[in-house]
Amino acid sequence: MIFYIFLDGIGLGKYDPETNPFSKFATGILSPLGGKSQEDANLPKLSHKLHYVKTDAHMGVPGLPQSATGQTALWTGVNGPGTLNHHVSGFPTITLRKIISKYSIIKVLTEKGIKADFLNCFTDHYLKHVQEKPKLVSASTLVQLASNRPLKTMDDLRNGKGLYMDLTHEILREFAKDSLPINDPLLEPRDPKTLGNSVFSMFGDYGLTIYEYFLTDKVGHAQDWEKAEKIIHTLEDFFYGILESINPEKDLLIVVSDHGNMEDLSQKNHTENSVATILYGKDADEYSENIQSLKDVVPMIYKKLGLDEALENLKHNEFFVN
Repeated sequence: MIFYIFLDGIGLGKYDPETNPFSKFATGILSPLGGKSQEDANLPKLSHKLHYVKTDAHMGVPGLPQSATGQTALWTGVNGPGTLNHHVSGFPTITLRKIISKYSIIKVLTEKGIKADFLNCFTDHYLKHVQEKPKLVSASTLVQLASNRPLKTMDDLRNGKGLYMDLTHEILREFAKDSLPINDPLLEPRDPKTLGNSVFSMFGDYGLTIYEYFLTDKVGHAQDWEKAEKIIHTLEDFFYGILESINPEKDLLIVVSDHGNMEDLSQKNHTENSVATILYGKDADEYSENIQSLKDVVPMIYKKLGLDEALENLKHNEFFVN
């Protein structure tokens, strides 16, 4: 299984505990994002190399990298900003929606008979929003909808078929406390390390799963040091559990971001820093040698899965390819 994790708004920053929360708080897999040595990170004993690939978020287009165009590239392999000749924040434009509709990696894999899914589970409130305002939804939502697979619900979360966006269910307890019974198991706190330990047993029958964690970008915009510390510890515990349980001979962990932000809390905007593609497991060496920008991740997945036709279709797509 390929576990493809997206962390919104994290760039590769320099070591500076005064501005970079990863310098100040990270002690595990996220330490290098704070300019610290990988060798000093608190990690389980690993049998394979853990790669940190400096990855270009501009993709040939000047200006601050943004979410809509960057995520389009990450989940389709099409150069989002190159297509439009500028970066787009927020929700995808009409052109980006067309790209996602045709080249969504979940759609392509599903059509090729490979089980793929977007793991995030949503409250009834968000699902109603998608129905009522379909133009105001994120790229990740569109990637799933393009495959004609439904978005996951609270029932899916309850039945162990997905993950919630904050991992620990702390935010869910606030969002859903009035719509769920007070004794609902969904309102109980989750331990991120235990959750990480269980990921590959929960979703091991998939060829690829995508999980989105966007609180990092929100914290960056808010310049919130207290929440940054909490998020970093949660994520590192989650990744520790994953690395402890993954079988690197058959499974691959990919961690990506769309642009910089949280690595510099001295300001509230995105940064022009490169992002890190973190790789561990099956074929990670080859992935690391072939990923230079955000648009390179999906083609490598197709290549390693032997999907030559999908790769050719992507190379010769009708949109701008840089």
